[in-house]
Amino acid sequence: MGNRVRFAAITTVVLALVAWGAWIGWRRYTLAYLPADSVFGDTGYVYDSVTGRTQRIVAPGPVVIFTFPVLMLVLAAFTISIVRGHLRDIRIGWHALRDRPLGLGLGTLLFALLVPCCVLVPYWIHTAGTEISLQRYLEIGFFTDVPVTVTIGGSMLVAAVFLVVSAPWLLDLVPRLVRLMVVQRMIRSGKPGEVADEVARLEREFVRYPYRSQLAMTVLARAQLAKLDDGEPLDDAMLRTMASLPGLEERSWTHVLSPLLDDVDARYQFADTLITTHVRTDSGAHLDVAIRLLEGLHKRPHFTVRKANRAKIALTLAHALVLRDTPEDTARAHELVGKAARTTPDEARLMRAILLMSTDLDEAITVLRGLGEAEEMRLAGALVVRFERDQDPADLHEVVALTGRRLAEPGEDRSDVLDHRLTALGHLDDFESPDLLDAFERVDALPDPPWQLAHLAAAIKGIRALESGDSDAALAHFEQVLRIVIRAASLGLSRADRQAVLNQSRLAPATVATLALAAGRVERAVELLELSRTVIWAQVRELRTTTGDERIAEISAALQQPGYDTTTEDDLLAVHRQAVTRAELAREWDELAQRRTFGHEIRFADLREAAADGPVVLVNAGAERCDAIIVLAGGAPVHVPLPDLTEGDARAWAEGLLDAQTRRMNARFIAPRLWDAVAAPVLAAVEPHLGQDRRIWWCPTGALTPVPLHVAGRDGDSVLDRVVSSYTPSLWSLLDARRGHRPVAEPTVLIASVRATPPGTTWAPLPHADEEAELIAARVPGAARLAESAATVAATKAALPGSTWAHFACHGDMNGLVLHDGSLGLDELAGIETGANELAFLSACVTAVPDSDNLDEALHPAAALHLHGFSHVVGTLWHMRSEDGPVVADEFYAHLLDGRSPALALHAAQRALRSRAPDDPARWAPFVHIGP
Repeated sequence: MGNRVRFAAITTVVLALVAWGAWIGWRRYTLAYLPADSVFGDTGYVYDSVTGRTQRIVAPGPVVIFTFPVLMLVLAAFTISIVRGHLRDIRIGWHALRDRPLGLGLGTLLFALLVPCCVLVPYWIHTAGTEISLQRYLEIGFFTDVPVTVTIGGSMLVAAVFLVVSAPWLLDLVPRLVRLMVVQRMIRSGKPGEVADEVARLEREFVRYPYRSQLAMTVLARAQLAKLDDGEPLDDAMLRTMASLPGLEERSWTHVLSPLLDDVDARYQFADTLITTHVRTDSGAHLDVAIRLLEGLHKRPHFTVRKANRAKIALTLAHALVLRDTPEDTARAHELVGKAARTTPDEARLMRAILLMSTDLDEAITVLRGLGEAEEMRLAGALVVRFERDQDPADLHEVVALTGRRLAEPGEDRSDVLDHRLTALGHLDDFESPDLLDAFERVDALPDPPWQLAHLAAAIKGIRALESGDSDAALAHFEQVLRIVIRAASLGLSRADRQAVLNQSRLAPATVATLALAAGRVERAVELLELSRTVIWAQVRELRTTTGDERIAEISAALQQPGYDTTTEDDLLAVHRQAVTRAELAREWDELAQRRTFGHEIRFADLREAAADGPVVLVNAGAERCDAIIVLAGGAPVHVPLPDLTEGDARAWAEGLLDAQTRRMNARFIAPRLWDAVAAPVLAAVEPHLGQDRRIWWCPTGALTPVPLHVAGRDGDSVLDRVVSSYTPSLWSLLDARRGHRPVAEPTVLIASVRATPPGTTWAPLPHADEEAELIAARVPGAARLAESAATVAATKAALPGSTWAHFACHGDMNGLVLHDGSLGLDELAGIETGANELAFLSACVTAVPDSDNLDEALHPAAALHLHGFSHVVGTLWHMRSEDGPVVADEFYAHLLDGRSPALALHAAQRALRSRAPDDPARWAPFVHIGP
């Protein structure tokens, strides 16, 4: 509606201006005293009877009539564009006027007189030395030719108003621009002390009055680049100055009109430094800003950027796109490198080699060899990758030689050289090699090594200790590996960036737990699994459960946000600034944690309380061996080796159950094998510890996480018939849910259902969603309904906190619940403040399937709702059939309202669906209960 009103208003103004201009032109054309024999105009004369002189006036012909409406439109468009583009600057200027009323007030008055002076002075000069006075000249010209008088007068009025309005801004900004040009000369002349003082003073002024200025951005950027190179964040003044520039990533009209304001180099250096910052901090926000800046530079007109500079921009942009690593980015990088190669073929060879790494590794190595010593470390990295593919030790020996030669050169040890050297020496399996011990010493001597290098060194030390038979030392080193990667995935990063960091770990949690189990340290194995799994949810838990003063609450609220606000598209640096601020808040949080001793402590004595109502079974699927650990509230944990289970089997089972075409066949194939490998030995060991309700909680790890252990069964015996199964992402999450669980007598119920295809999607309609919602509403009178177009993300988020029970009947995918206008995913759920919420039933597809790249993080909607306050959550592990939704939901609520717990209610519903489809476990097995 707003866009329509705006369009109508603009159209009305344009038509009015055209009509006014046409009227003025026609009036001039029809003046009786002017001839109009020529189509393009003719010359007429007005006789002055007082002086006896004539004044020449040019009369427009029919074609020139249209000049007047065009002039009106140009004047209006020019004025509106400047005011609109600098509205913020004008407001800031009026704030400055209040602070300095005398100086800026007098200047504004002079600006008001500027327009009439500019109009009258030429006339005065024209009449000087003649018999006709200025007054009489104006009477003849202006009052005789009324249309021109109206045009000039209107233009003068508009220009005068504009100058008066903008005068404080211009008067306050121009002196700074002059000083900025002086700073530019100081930068070129190499006077760092004077430059630093002057830039600091200018920055303080821009903090107070942050005007938009291309020149200001250019000078400040150049002055600040050294700080970025040293790892310091940009000054807030610098950020505010650059962020206030409209469309910083796009070419500016000032650049096109005046090549003297060439800011290409400054923007390029700024973008290049942001790429370096991304590599150092793992924050994707810096990389995204750099890509937008470089894309804007690359789109500039050819006459504003030299060919060599354009090629350099293209290659740097290609490098940034490769770092972001999406299929679209890779295709764009290939295109950019191809164009740059036409201008600078030698410089483009490096990026061509980097792109070939994923398609033709041998060719990439050949190209890198031809680039000489400058790219030897990239060659070393490529050789390591080729060894991992071909297992040829010659590649590793070449890496050792290359890195050894580089380390022999004088200067500080470089982390990239040590990284390649340690990787190669670790693959060679000579753990007593003097080269390896020397590399360890060099890494330990670095004051602040990159986390990837420290992580690699600790992992190789652990393997070395394991090879020597020192399992305690190996376990200590591997625990250090886990802690290093957890620290790297700090709260200073967005959730997506933390996922990416955790995915870089060289050591799976199951591997460390396997080592502890091999050493007979079962309790320690449990602690290590809790430490290294669900890291992101543990961080959220720490933020939500920590109490303290107002500052702690403020930092906690800010760090709970999973990402950055991307709604301010005109503020390019907003995301970069948010990333810097988030990193600073995370450092402050860590300092507070050390002083106040809060944090995520991992102690088995506390974790065992999670098994207060029944045993919890951790199923550890490691690469070397698989085991189960039965955690009991009142005794030592029971270790159950699982020799018939392999990580490869678990991975194949998970993939098979996600394949819609063969799922039924795969489920029937998996059930007996899962029974033999896992369920039968675990149930035999857990039987003496089961309670009257025969409850058991499964906590699978690694590749086994997406596999429903309750589907196991053979020859009429099954998990579904033996025990009531529930699941938990971790022991601490079950413990928290148990402590916070308060059953309510009169629940408030929310039912959200979407049957139709959501707008803008290709989802098929859900024919049974309405039926499912009606069945639940019939069993729970008074339930709130959000159906079809009413089931929006905003409405659902608003309704969830006040709903003790929530039921969703809609589509689902890895991104979340698919509602009418978008997905209710992890990021949206993160901002919901829940209270005494008891139950969420997600009757949608794949709502409990973990991210395939972070299986141990439980990053799915079911876990998100569970860890944000819903004690019980029912989700699904693969795509459910639409007709099964009403059956399971109706059975579930029938038993729930009859007084059974959610776990027992779902167990009964699964058995009911199994009785309808006894030969198809893929129909009832996807439903899982998470909670106490």
